[in-house]
Amino acid sequence: MSLTINLWSRKAGELKRFLSSFYECEVEIADDAEGWFHEYARPVEAVDIISAVIDNSDRFQITMYIQLNDGKLYHVTEENHNDVIKDIFMLFCNEGVLYHRCLTKQ
Repeated sequence: MSLTINLWSRKAGELKRFLSSFYECEVEIADDAEGWFHEYARPVEAVDIISAVIDNSDRFQITMYIQLNDGKLYHVTEENHNDVIKDIFMLFCNEGVLYHRCLTKQ
């Protein structure tokens, strides 16, 4: 099962600025792009960008959604992001597996 991150912003250049900062390199995306999507085959890897968007919500005007295989979009906010992250680990990591092993599992 995969997880898709959907980022949206109506502010010109905002997604490019955020993604370049997050990836620490120039990201090729149009300055006027209002949306960006990335599918994670290993959904636990999406936790980093979810946390980065929320942690930097004071610097960037970005709205975030996650999408699972059911096709529904789930809005991720400052209020629910901790629950979303917990749910990702619960859904995509086997019970009893240590947190660090889940992140490095191949």
